[in-house]
Amino acid sequence: MNTRTIELPEELADLLQAEAKRSRKSVSAYVAQWLQDQADGRLAAKRLKALESGKTKGIPAAQVYAELGLE
Repeated sequence: MNTRTIELPEELADLLQAEAKRSRKSVSAYVAQWLQDQADGRLAAKRLKALESGKTKGIPAAQVYAELGLE
């Protein structure tokens, strides 16, 4: 794994440290999770836009459950 160093203003670094501690994660794990959450959010927004514009169709959950035998 490569290591990167970033410089942050002291207030922001303190906030990041506090948030990581609150979530019981290391700062690097907290940042990695936040970045993944951002990417997931962008993908979800893109898919919602495609659904709302009619480019893709939704499948009712009941249909998926039935096809998988989960009724």
